[in-house]
Formats: sequence, C-alpha cells, structure tokens
Amino acid sequence: MAKQSIKTTTDQAKGDELGTILSTGAEEFQKRFPLTFAALSKLDAEGADPRKAVLRVSAKSAGFRRGGISHPAGQTDYPLSDFRDPAHLEAILAEPELVAEITVAEPADAE
Repeated sequence: MAKQSIKTTTDQAKGDELGTILSTGAEEFQKRFPLTFAALSKLDAEGADPRKAVLRVSAKSAGFRRGGISHPAGQTDYPLSDFRDPAHLEAILAEPELVAEITVAEPADAE
C-alpha cells in the first residue's frame, strides 16, 4: 500500500478554512459534511489516535480525479492532516468511482 503526501499550492487563507469550519461547531460541520463527520465520529468513538488518521483510497479506474487528487487503482493512504478543505474529503468519500474510508494507518512492517 502506497503512502502519499498531498502537495498543494493553496494560499494560507485556504489552509485556514478547516479551522474556520470547525469553529462553527459540530452541528454545522455534520450538516455540511455528513460522511466526513460520521467517519471522524467513528474513529473518535473507537478511541483512535487522530495523528494516525488517514484517508485510504482506491480508484476503480486508475487516474480518476476527485478532491484535487489523481487516484491510482491501488490502495493509497493520504494523511488526514494533508486535507485543509473538508469539502475535498466529502467529495472523495461520496464518489462512487472510489473506494474510500477514513481509518487509522497500520504500522509499517519492520524489516
């Protein structure tokens, strides 16, 4: 499974968007981003370490684009901390051409 970091060229104002949205409260976040809210709530209920949270994605067709990313056919983990706009997460989670979930990264195998 590949681990990939998202490279963005967005300005600082866009990077602050997540903080602004989260400051509106859980109810507003849930209304605007129901799939993301449900996935994050599930991790929280399981007591998962949020620093290890990843968006795990596989595209049904290699190169399919959603959320500003061209997704490979193989399973890829994107650190959740790389996403500054929850609308991108929501779009990826809602896309039927992608198999996506928010989960906790598995530790790398020691060699």
